[in-house]
Amino acid sequence: MSDTPEKEVIDHAAAEAAIQQFSFTAPKIYDGRKAIVKLTSNERSAVAVHCLGQGGENNLHFHSGVDITWMVLKGRARFYGPENEQVRGEFGPMEGLVVPAGAKYWFESCGKDDLELLQIKAYTKGRGKDKRIDAAPRDYDIMTGASHFDASDKSKVA
Repeated sequence: MSDTPEKEVIDHAAAEAAIQQFSFTAPKIYDGRKAIVKLTSNERSAVAVHCLGQGGENNLHFHSGVDITWMVLKGRARFYGPENEQVRGEFGPMEGLVVPAGAKYWFESCGKDDLELLQIKAYTKGRGKDKRIDAAPRDYDIMTGASHFDASDKSKVA
């Protein structure tokens, strides 16, 4: 009996048949807050570009089953931890960070230009499908503690 582990059998033909090509074009028109352009995905990863205008920040949340790599393509982004004053970093083009599954965070555009963020999701083995779990309401302004919507407008309250 050998102490050498068995070599994994790789189906090269199946892997090569699954190669995906993609290209990115920023949307010409979106609501000004946020648009997500999905580029590619498979059972282990997904890639998208998030396009944010002013007011396109997201809320405090975490992901249960993915590590996410964020890289700024255009503009500037500021990432926060669970506390407002906990700035994880401010990033310009070709800079970013990795947010492991379970880490609470939120981000905002902090430059003069619209923000384009490359998002690369790597699914965490053994954790099942990813779930985005809000730690604050979706339309909650974490900096001021107020809703983005007028409280009298009940049609926009989730």
